[in-house]
Order: sequence, then structure tokens, then C-alpha cells
Amino acid sequence: MKILTARDMRLVEAAAVAGGLDYPRLMENAGSAAGRMIRSRYDVRGRKVSVLCGKGNNGGDGFVVSRKLMETGAEVTVVLLCGKPATPDAADMLARVVGMGAALCDMETEPYVAMTAVREAELLVDAVYGIGFHGRLPDALRPVFRLANQSAAPIVALDIPSGFSADSGVYDEDAIRADFTVTFTAMKPGLLVHGASALTGPVEVAQIGIDPALLDQYAPSQTVIDWDMVKACFLLRPLDSHKGTFGRVLAVCGSVGMAGAALLAVRAAQRCGAGLVAAALPRSLYPVAAGQNLEAVYRLLPETPDGLVAAEARYPLREELGQATAVLCGCGLGRGDSVTAVVEDILAQASCPVVLDADGINAAAGHIHIGKTARVPVVLTPHPGEMARLTGCRIEEIQQNRVEAARSFAEEHQAVLVLKGYQTVVAAPGRAVLLNTTGNPGMATAGSGDVLAGMIASLIAQGMEPAQAAMCGVHLHGLAGDRAAARLSQHAMQPSDMIEELGGLFSNLEK
Repeated sequence: MKILTARDMRLVEAAAVAGGLDYPRLMENAGSAAGRMIRSRYDVRGRKVSVLCGKGNNGGDGFVVSRKLMETGAEVTVVLLCGKPATPDAADMLARVVGMGAALCDMETEPYVAMTAVREAELLVDAVYGIGFHGRLPDALRPVFRLANQSAAPIVALDIPSGFSADSGVYDEDAIRADFTVTFTAMKPGLLVHGASALTGPVEVAQIGIDPALLDQYAPSQTVIDWDMVKACFLLRPLDSHKGTFGRVLAVCGSVGMAGAALLAVRAAQRCGAGLVAAALPRSLYPVAAGQNLEAVYRLLPETPDGLVAAEARYPLREELGQATAVLCGCGLGRGDSVTAVVEDILAQASCPVVLDADGINAAAGHIHIGKTARVPVVLTPHPGEMARLTGCRIEEIQQNRVEAARSFAEEHQAVLVLKGYQTVVAAPGRAVLLNTTGNPGMATAGSGDVLAGMIASLIAQGMEPAQAAMCGVHLHGLAGDRAAARLSQHAMQPSDMIEELGGLFSNLEK
């Protein structure tokens, strides 16, 4: 899925016009496509539809939609909220729909009539700003937007809900709250930020006749991960393979009371195909772990009296680090000075990529500069709380702009950053930010992150580049969660159920 900023969209449209299309044709195509999508969702025949139009080309799209809905039998009222159209193309589209018999009112000269049209509508179409909004809404529009938002009528937004920034997702308190959004040509960054769906409803991309090759000329700042991107990262296994072909994961995880985190991470790493997974954990956990997982090998580490890995575990771990092709550090490790000492030593001594999760991130948070000075690639997989500790920001600040938070951290610290949560963000230095749309609320449970960390470490151990492994890991993790939810429900699914769903996904990857 292409994701383009408002600026890049304007450049793409200008290039399309230079290549032979014209703006009236683009407007006609956009309005026609939106009209089809609206009719597919709502029965408009004989219904009162009020189309709220601005004075720019988004208003022109609204005029075309009005005409298309009238052709289906809707009773359309066009409401001019910002005066007469400011562009000749939009003015021409308005003349055409009025010529068909659409009712027309102007908020500036007939405010009562305009507000009545909003109040009595059975469907509202928002064609006021599109991608052109920035700053704050003018006070003159607030009453009509508030009335629209209070209406029982569904609202369809064209391109972007008015009062909502296409690039950042920042919105005015009186922004239109759409039930469905038709965006044109490409997804916009703001539509994918955390919480945007409360204002946009489901979003569908409508193509309006622009050559896809034109979109490829503009490097997107963000990309949505899809199955084809993931499948391209996997090759069939050679016939002469042996366990060494597929790498060795060293999983430094677990503490007394947190054996489950280590076991989930190890099982996920195994299920994703690593040749060997070595579980390095406090000695007292061995009876529990070995009874639960027969396929792993174990490195038993000295521990503190309270069941954490001891600082002297650094020395046996250095021997293991020399054999590993990926290190996973943190799942269930707990917090303490000894844990911090072990994590620091792993980052200093490792000769292969390191995945830091959970308590591994917490141990590094006080001196995260290690991520920049480490000799090897580092992947961090924080949830928003851990990200807040890493950056010194509040969780609310992280969640308000997840993409920028991940991007800036990855660039500053030269690390791959996986910011977990709704639409997990994958950021790597010098690359477009990746957004993941698989997954569901049933995955919001203890242990889900341990599964993801084990998956990413396993893919790295098998030779996948860390940013690719993060991309594939989060997408497959979400798909496994979706399969588990479909089978067991979001309420009843558990992280171990997600691990069991990985087999079917890998079967599809091998086809």
C-alpha cells in the first residue's frame, strides 16, 4: 500500500496532468469512485443526502459525488460552507449538479437553511477540506461541524475528514468524525496514526486514473506491510541443509516467577525455523523449562538469591555469544543491577545482532547510547511504556505520534525500533517507516511480546537482515493472532495459541 504526504500527492497529481490527464478528469474520476463506494455501503435511493462542500477541489469532488448519488435516486442538497468555488474546475462541477436539479444553499447567506439541511440529512458527505487542512478550524464552521457530529446520519469523508491533518493525524476538537473515509490514490500518513480510526472510520483507497508508475517516483515516508513484502524475504530451504544452516539463537531470558516468558520466546524462535535455540536462564528454572520444552538446549546461569541472573553470568555467556547468530535478551529477566550488568556485557561482547525486549530494554534505558556504540545491529521491541522510559517522554506523547517517535529514535540511535501496539511501527535508519495492520485486541495479553521477540530473533539467526526480520516478524505475529482469534475468539486466545498458528503461515510461505 502506497502512503504519500499531502505535498507528494499534489506533486503526483501535477505529474499526472503533465502526462496527459487534466484536473477535471481527476475530479470526475475521484467523485465517481467515491460515489460507487458510498452506494456499496449505503442505500441512498429516496434518501436525503447533504453534501458539505468547501471552495477548493475537494468541494469539486463533492459536487461530482452529488451528481452520482442523484443518478441513483438520492435527494441531494449541496451545502456551500466556504462560499462559491474558488477554482474553475470546481465551479463547472457545481453548475452541472445544479443543472440536474440538486438543491443548493450557502452557509454564508442562508445559515438557517444550511443547518436545516445538515439536521435533516439521512447521509452526510464531507467534502470541505480534503488534504488541505492545517491549523485550526474557523469559528464559522464549528457550529455546523458540531451539528454534523451530533447527527444520527452516517458521515462519509472524501480524502480526509475535515479538521484532520493528512500528514500528522493531529485534529481540531471539532473535526468531522466520519463513519467511513474514501481517500484518493494513496493512503495518507495521518490516517494510520494511533487513534485515527475514531475520526475516520474504515478507510478505503480509491484509484482515480493516475499511473501507478508515477507513485513509484516518490519515495514514501511510510509503507504498510503486506503479505507479498513478507513472502519475498523467504527462500525455499536447500536440500543439503543441516541444523547449522539455519542459525543458532541464544535466548538470555527468564527469572524466578517469569519462566513462562522465556519458554514462550524460545518456542516461538523454534517454530520460526531456527536450527538451534539455546536457552540461557537461571539455574533454578531448568527443571521447569526442560520439562516443558524438549527441543531446546540449555545453558544454566548463576543466579542471585532472589532468582535473577547474576552478574558473574557474563563469563559463561561470552562463550555462548561466540556461537550464536542472533541473541535475544530480556524476556522475563527482571530488574536489578546484576541484570543491567549482563545486558551491558552482551551488547559490548556480541558479534551477531541483538534483539532487546522487555527487561532487556529496561536495563539499557539508562544508558541507551550503547545502542549506538555496539559493534552489531540492535533491534529493540518496546511497548509504549518502555518507549517512554527509553526516550524520557510521557506515554501519551509517544502514542500521539508513534511514527515520528519510532523514526526519530531509530535515526538517532542507529537501531531498528519495533514500537508495539495497535498498528505496530517498524523503523530503521534511512528507511521508510513500516506500519503493520495485522493483529487484534486479543493479542493484548502478557506473553504476546515474548512470542514476537522470539520470532524476530529466529529470523535474524537464519540470515535475514534485522529490519526485514522485524518487518516479517510483526506481520506474521499479527496474522497468527488473527488466526488464533478466528479459531478461539479474542477473549479466549493465548500467546501459546499464536505459536501453534505459525505452522500454517509458514506452509503458505513455502508454496
